[in-house]
Amino acid sequence: MATATMAMSAPRSMTNPPIDLVALATHTLGNRELELEVLRMFKAQSHSMMTRINGAMAPAVRKDLVHTLKGSARAVGALQVALVCEGLEAELAQDRDPTLVSLQKAVGDANAYIDDLLEG
Repeated sequence: MATATMAMSAPRSMTNPPIDLVALATHTLGNRELELEVLRMFKAQSHSMMTRINGAMAPAVRKDLVHTLKGSARAVGALQVALVCEGLEAELAQDRDPTLVSLQKAVGDANAYIDDLLEG
């Protein structure tokens, strides 16, 4: 018997959660253990990526790191993180030095939500 996906067991109180659990379930074929592992990996990678993005001086390096984070975010259904990354990529492509406040918030929200899911 298959175990419930995260989408079936997540709290319903949040109207726009930072992780689209239906998208996550689709990408993991509804395998709850795989969903949990993917969420753990995203949390670790997003933390590492934010450290690297904050430390990167060259705009091209920052753009590559933001692009990588965007792909990871889309893979787990962290759509707000992906949207913020997309905007940052556009700014970096125009040789601007964008603030990372919105990205830090989006990643923080996604990781706090992941923590809640992993603890529940």
